[in-house]
Amino acid sequence: MTNTSKKINPVVCATYVVLLMMPEMFMLNTHTWWDAPVATLFNILYYGVFSWALCALVSLTGPKTERTIHTMLQSVVAAYSISNVFMLIMFNRHWDAYSWQFLCETNGRESSEFFSTYILSLPTLGILSAYILLFAAEIWLGRRAMRWRIFPSHRIPAVAFTVLCIVMIGQTVFFGPDVEANYDRVARFKSPIKRNAMWNIWQSTLTYMGFRDEFSRCACSLQEYKEKVTCSEKEADFVLIVGESFNRHMSNLYDGTYDTNPRLKARANQGGLFVFNDVVASDNGTTQNFKQFLSPVAVGDSSSWCDAPLFPFILRRCGYNVVFYSNQYAGMEMDKEFNASMGFFNAPGIGPYIFDHHNTRTFDYDMQLIDDYCKNRNNIEAARRNFIIFHLYGQHAAYGERHPAEFAKFKPCDIKNRLPLSKEQRGVVADYLNATLYNDFVVDSIISMFSNRNAIVMYFSDHGEEVYNYRLQQGRTDLKTDDTRAIRYQLDIPFLIYVSPLYAARHPQEVERIRKSVNRPFMTDNLPQVIFDLLGVHTRYYKPSRSVINEKYHPQKQRKLQVGKLYD
Repeated sequence: MTNTSKKINPVVCATYVVLLMMPEMFMLNTHTWWDAPVATLFNILYYGVFSWALCALVSLTGPKTERTIHTMLQSVVAAYSISNVFMLIMFNRHWDAYSWQFLCETNGRESSEFFSTYILSLPTLGILSAYILLFAAEIWLGRRAMRWRIFPSHRIPAVAFTVLCIVMIGQTVFFGPDVEANYDRVARFKSPIKRNAMWNIWQSTLTYMGFRDEFSRCACSLQEYKEKVTCSEKEADFVLIVGESFNRHMSNLYDGTYDTNPRLKARANQGGLFVFNDVVASDNGTTQNFKQFLSPVAVGDSSSWCDAPLFPFILRRCGYNVVFYSNQYAGMEMDKEFNASMGFFNAPGIGPYIFDHHNTRTFDYDMQLIDDYCKNRNNIEAARRNFIIFHLYGQHAAYGERHPAEFAKFKPCDIKNRLPLSKEQRGVVADYLNATLYNDFVVDSIISMFSNRNAIVMYFSDHGEEVYNYRLQQGRTDLKTDDTRAIRYQLDIPFLIYVSPLYAARHPQEVERIRKSVNRPFMTDNLPQVIFDLLGVHTRYYKPSRSVINEKYHPQKQRKLQVGKLYD
């Protein structure tokens, strides 16, 4: 029996509803005219029942304890609401599996830069002001409101309220332990719960737990790999440079209007550097891309990335000395098993298998990482057959922190954009262009390090970055729900292959194959196939039809992204 002698404050109850509804209003799906009103009504009723049940339970504790508990609970709900609204406004992203991952895995450097770039901004202050006004209104109205009985005393309202509670509580059946089963159940019963942020958070939590399962499976794939691997390349070094957040439409190597890549463009004009014109990333997150392009399993295959040995391990098996030098994840950050996107490398069953060497600290600027490598080069490299991975900070936000002062060539006044950008926004674009200019210097410097060796150097970015390209948006968003045009700027990436004169002289057929393939469409989930092809790796995981430089290459008519959408 419900204790009807207790009463609740309707203003406090309404405050919970408003706090929970605010993120929902920014997440409305408007593809059909009826979707937004249905989702809004459902969520108001859903959160109304939730808030009523919460207030009813708290009211049983007594007046003094009740106020304390509501203060604590509203602080938690407000933190959830504010953070969600902030992410939705700034990045068109809400709490999901990837947001949880970024939060749990981000390092101190990224946190500091994120705070200075986004938290201390006018939109954030506006959001906080709105919530302060909400709580001020709650205090003022709450003191004047007449408390309501927990349960209606009249028959018709009581019956209606009971039915409503049963229906809303019945929605908990969709909060099952299996992500796919939950989605299928929602689709089968056509429940509006899929438009509810709480349900999405539940699904995301299950997804994040799935990430951890993937890492365990990846470890098993490495430990159980017994294939005898051979490699026809006996001399050449291979340098793989992975950039960060490089939107190729901001580069004059492609269709960018600013001179952001003078050094690499000069190399391309000289003939030693090949620029591929139609390469895309399979996702706009570092974590997801690294997992996918390190694995010989591609997006859309029947198995997952973690069900095959990662290609660095396969290269080690055929005699290559594999080195990983990252300016994002090293030092104390490398001690975390699942740290900052790349931490799965440090899982006990993965890290020791895939690298012979990796660095132990990061630097303010990428060139400092390269200088550190040069100092330790004799202790790192083998006499021949080195496979070296440089992972740069590239153009990662905050862009102004990605380059030294001497590379601040572009100013806000230099930015010509058809959008009505403010001076601050033009400054953001200028910072990004300067970071791209510095990245040009860094990549060119790495190429110079190996230009007198028998070496091939490959550069691409893990993903792109939107920088006020066609709308007032900066950064990366949720591509599942965002404008399809966002895919172009967040996934179109540079892809370059440099061959040293000595390598070209000894491998004329490979150079010609590279030259003929620069206009073929490609996605980086098949990166291992290109590497296996160039190095002549003989493994059951090599598929010539997926190597963009191979004469047997079959371009995908529609490149399927990790989020389920089609790029083409």
